[in-house]
Amino acid sequence: MKEAKDIDDSLEFLRSFEKHANNTELGELVLQRLDRHNKSLNLQGNRFTEIEFQSLFSFESLKHLKSIDLSETGMNSKVIKHLCSSKWLHHTTSLSLANNNLDDEGIFFLSKTNCLPKLTSLDLSSNEIGTLGAKVLSLSKSLNSICSLNISYNRIEPLGIDSLANSDFGRQLKFLQLRDTCLGNEGMKNFSSFRLDKLESLDLSENSISNTGLEALAISNSFPNIKKLVLNNNHIGDDGIYALSQSNMFCNLESLFLANNDLTTDSAISISESRVLTQLKSLDINNNDIRAEGTKALSKSPNLKSIEYLDLGQNRLESDGAKALAQSPNMETLKFLRLNNNNIKDAGISEMAVSKYFTSLEHLFLENENWIHSEGAKSIAVSTAFPLLRTLVLTLNAIGDEGAFHLAGENNLNSLEQLNVAGNKISPRGEDALRNSPHLQHLKNLELV
Repeated sequence: MKEAKDIDDSLEFLRSFEKHANNTELGELVLQRLDRHNKSLNLQGNRFTEIEFQSLFSFESLKHLKSIDLSETGMNSKVIKHLCSSKWLHHTTSLSLANNNLDDEGIFFLSKTNCLPKLTSLDLSSNEIGTLGAKVLSLSKSLNSICSLNISYNRIEPLGIDSLANSDFGRQLKFLQLRDTCLGNEGMKNFSSFRLDKLESLDLSENSISNTGLEALAISNSFPNIKKLVLNNNHIGDDGIYALSQSNMFCNLESLFLANNDLTTDSAISISESRVLTQLKSLDINNNDIRAEGTKALSKSPNLKSIEYLDLGQNRLESDGAKALAQSPNMETLKFLRLNNNNIKDAGISEMAVSKYFTSLEHLFLENENWIHSEGAKSIAVSTAFPLLRTLVLTLNAIGDEGAFHLAGENNLNSLEQLNVAGNKISPRGEDALRNSPHLQHLKNLELV
């Protein structure tokens, strides 16, 4: 009976849109971009005139939708008035207006609308929003169901984050993305003055934050329930990581992203010895300088006992770093491992191939300047260390035809769904061996060039 009702609801959903399409170009596009199963409409990348926007928001059939993506559609602060006055968005829970031309005036109109009472997720990234736009958004009384906000790539600045953090609107947020919003260390100090008790996920990437800003945040209790913290592409340094690793505010942290932050072995040691960071499931330290010594510290640390996602790419690990990972019981829960640009060489791959701890690993990335040759490819191919491996990326190494023949000729990689060996000096013979391998029957994507 439930299946029959679902079919009836789906047919009603489709008929409603067909009724309002009126055989217009816009109507036909809407029909093409509908997802009946998820009750969503994705119009990303289709640029519309004001008249078309006005027509779109007059469609009564929009009342069936839960999710609408209007990214890169040319929406501006004049056009958004039609969205804000629509009668048919009362069931919309997710709205993306990213990569448009919305400025502070447009956010003012949005903050006053009563047509989105169930909206929980709002994406305003890559617009022209400034401090005033953040202020009027923070004062909104009608958008009181929003728990997820992406306002990245706008000039929010410290004054704007002060407004958001010190508001009822801000205090209701669980997920907040503030990538490249000109916050700097002053913005971190502003953050540290307030409490966002509901916040679970925060992205502060690309904000010119140094150890000073992170130290100010670490001594506060602004996010007592934070589980995911993204700090990629800042200048935090070892002192900043030490402060983070000692802060009780991060005792529930499960995901920590620190790519490109001027970190050395000392940061890896701080994380590994922390009495606070004991719940980590995801750790990204890509493009730093922790080296083999830092990898050894992490590998031995009980703080990584539940790790599922680990990115140590571009950290000068060399073969000793790979060996440390291979010998770590902490890797038993690992599902994703990235080690790009680490000069691991065949010796490091050989150590990994005899490990007894990669039994849960599903995705392995070894691309770029790891100097893996045919011998390394053979070690992977004959190994029984990766029984669940679904993705293997060996881009820009040097396995050659011989390495391709090894990968194609063994039965131990029969769970692979994605294999990338582009840039490995493989001839058409090697490519054919991989394409026609009887042992790689589950491959969905084979990248050779």
